[in-house]
Amino acid sequence: MELLLHFILGIALSVVIAMLVYKLQSQLGAIALIIIATASYIGLSYLVNEMIGIQFIIAGAIFGYTAQRFSFQKYFMTSVLVLWFSLLVVYYLQYYLKGVDVVADNHAMIQQMIEGSSLGAAEKSVMMQQLENFMPTMRILMPFSYFFSSIVISLFIYVLVYAFFIRFKFLTNSNSTFALFRINEWTVFLLIASWATVLLSSSDHIVWAIALNVGLILCVVYTIQGLSIVSFYFEKKQWPKLYGVVLLFVGILLGFQVLFFIITMLMGLGIIDFWMNFRKIV
Repeated sequence: MELLLHFILGIALSVVIAMLVYKLQSQLGAIALIIIATASYIGLSYLVNEMIGIQFIIAGAIFGYTAQRFSFQKYFMTSVLVLWFSLLVVYYLQYYLKGVDVVADNHAMIQQMIEGSSLGAAEKSVMMQQLENFMPTMRILMPFSYFFSSIVISLFIYVLVYAFFIRFKFLTNSNSTFALFRINEWTVFLLIASWATVLLSSSDHIVWAIALNVGLILCVVYTIQGLSIVSFYFEKKQWPKLYGVVLLFVGILLGFQVLFFIITMLMGLGIIDFWMNFRKIV
């Protein structure tokens, strides 16, 4: 119940803070508010409990700051990096200073779910063994996990707050620049280097763990870039974006294999954009 209350309150405050920051028309004031919100999240999450609602407030403040000269890419990259930083700081502070192990807690929770399931004893044993084998990898992937969480939060707040800004005429539909999202071209070489390191180095080394996280993070970013290319194509053809949402929903209904294929195609589109620059072709 407390978690739900934080969630609802955080969503409401994210909209209010975004509008307040936008109305301030002060870059220094906006930056100060973002810093205060981030520091509050880190401090309260360490001292009391993880304050999920404040994550929404941080993203809302960043939206209000970037809305003064709105760019989806500027908002998205700033929000994701700030949230990622704060989530990692909280995780490592709790782990090293308070002895709170999120991975171990998640492991215990999944164990309970398996034990309480209606599976047979043999199947439970297999799943328990797979869980134990995955435990070290789960710990290694915490940076990627938090990065992905930051993306989800940033996109959620973008959709929510942008709708309010349109409603109150702070922004217009033409201000949406998601279709122009494109990361630096040379990032593709970092992607290649990271996966080459994962394939060629030993999994016992810290370099392997860093490379794996970097590789997965860039795969997600390139998937979003691929999605932005599709969005650009829809805008050029003046097709309703609802068609794309319906196609994605159908892909989800058809099962994991189809959804994985769609995500892989989007990621490939984003990576190939380095050489093709699809927006110029379209």
